[in-house]
Amino acid sequence: MIDDLVVLLGVIKTVALVLGGIVSLLAYRAYRRTQIDGLQYFAVGLIVITIGTFLIGVLHHLLGVPSVQGMLFESLLLCIGFLIMIHGLYGY
Repeated sequence: MIDDLVVLLGVIKTVALVLGGIVSLLAYRAYRRTQIDGLQYFAVGLIVITIGTFLIGVLHHLLGVPSVQGMLFESLLLCIGFLIMIHGLYGY
């Protein structure tokens, strides 16, 4: 049963990686079309979040990183991605 859940989690994380990549690509294409700098930062922030979410599963299941350390790393990447997006959308 546990192995089935791990496989299901891997499939869902992979789908999330693909969907996040598609949204990031669409945001980058919108930047190229409109030249609005905020969209470029939005795309970069989103890809950081997407890769971070996927990477934690790889670190935990393939390299044996403990769950708490992995969640800390994932949360750190989420914060970095959101900060990039905020910077792009609102600037300083």
